[in-house]
Amino acid sequence: MYTFKNTEINNKKSSDFETKSLLYLLGMRSDSEEIELVTVDCFNDVTGSNADFSKLWDVQSKNHRSLPPSKIGESLSTLYDNYISTISFHDYILFIPRLKRDYLINPSINIYSYENINKEQKKGIEKKLKEKINGDKSGKVPPLFLDFLSKICFVEDNKRVSTYIKKISKFKNKRSIPEEIYNRIFLEIRNAQSALKNSYIENEKISHPSEVLKFNRHIRKADINTLLISRLVGIDVFSFPGIPLSFFDVLLDKDEEERKDLIQECNENLSRAFFDKNGCREFWKVTERLISLLKENPDDNIFDVYSNLMSTINVKTEHLTKETLLYMISLVKTGLTDAH
Repeated sequence: MYTFKNTEINNKKSSDFETKSLLYLLGMRSDSEEIELVTVDCFNDVTGSNADFSKLWDVQSKNHRSLPPSKIGESLSTLYDNYISTISFHDYILFIPRLKRDYLINPSINIYSYENINKEQKKGIEKKLKEKINGDKSGKVPPLFLDFLSKICFVEDNKRVSTYIKKISKFKNKRSIPEEIYNRIFLEIRNAQSALKNSYIENEKISHPSEVLKFNRHIRKADINTLLISRLVGIDVFSFPGIPLSFFDVLLDKDEEERKDLIQECNENLSRAFFDKNGCREFWKVTERLISLLKENPDDNIFDVYSNLMSTINVKTEHLTKETLLYMISLVKTGLTDAH
């Protein structure tokens, strides 16, 4: 049985730092593709999970202005609590600002294990962590103490807010979207994350990680991806009310039923391409190129844009058919027009 402790009650202001740690999980790790959702202030500040909750990534984030060894040790305590709990976590991550470089054996890296910390600093870290765990200054070594420390991953934040959003969106051309758009999206995610903390779950118990869903303190990757594409394109691609004006040229020679069927097919294809793990990168690549083409030539009709797109990019996913791409071009064209 797992009991939620030290949750932040009615905290209406989620820090940028916690949101960065959430986005780090979703877009900046080699195993980010496995993470399907992130819980907020349940097991820890943020905790990532795969689809069936068989794999959990636990993150404690600490945005202290100064992080002496004693503060580092104190910050590790909730990760230790989870390490010895009834739930198994795949990774234990302390997300922090840059440490003083003389704390580290190799100061050139910003993601490292406990072994990268110098012996002198380790003494202070371990002393404070023991005090925090034991509740006294006896210096007694807690269960699995050194084993726990060997499992910690330290991640230093050394990137701008916008970089975290760009990593999730998978856009390669950083100039195709204004910096302020990325910053606004970050704030929107931060506010959504903050709102999840307004419920009270202190001392609630669960027997399996999946039971955390009943508390509604989670954000799904799919929801963030949908938010991203709707904000970057300027329109909700997946629930557009009606038919984008420029797409009527594709529908001219069809009767009413054929039009309905084609619109439905295009929407389904877009969803498949977007939410398919193997095809989502293709979706982002096409979207980025579309935005670029339409910004360069906003008055081009959708057939010209499609022709230019096909001449500059190799669309590999079967879901993005010609009609689906023309529909997508129409949506993007509408979104960019309405945004100006």
